[in-house]
Amino acid sequence: MEAPALYFRFKDNLATILGALNSKLEVRSMPYNTSIPLEVNLLADVLRLHGLDFRSETPGAKRLEDFHQWYLQNEEAVSEVMHRVLEDKRAYMRTTTGVVLQKEMLVRRLEYFNETAHTLQVMMTQQQLHSPKHFKYPFLNQQN
Repeated sequence: MEAPALYFRFKDNLATILGALNSKLEVRSMPYNTSIPLEVNLLADVLRLHGLDFRSETPGAKRLEDFHQWYLQNEEAVSEVMHRVLEDKRAYMRTTTGVVLQKEMLVRRLEYFNETAHTLQVMMTQQQLHSPKHFKYPFLNQQN
């Protein structure tokens, strides 16, 4: 998906992810409690370079709720910064692993939220349709 489309869907993707995480969907076996806070922090790093300061110490995927609240309060400023970063093909930022383009860092974060929203939406749809699980553990059904 192109960067402008990812940018356009960002707000909906946040809402989809939060809706799924706050539903009865079983996500304990998924890596979201680890990956979501990391991705939120990386996105906040890009925004912080442009004067928008989001910070949260909330553990796990609940950090996304903090970010969503902050985002809704600062939506216009965040959108402006994202648009500016996506248009700038030369701006870079220093990270713990080296120097990267801000645009690339932002696009990767937007892709993550888009893919996560899509995955969770598919899982919720399957659950609503009462789809059978696609895996079986034969050793659990064995009787000793």
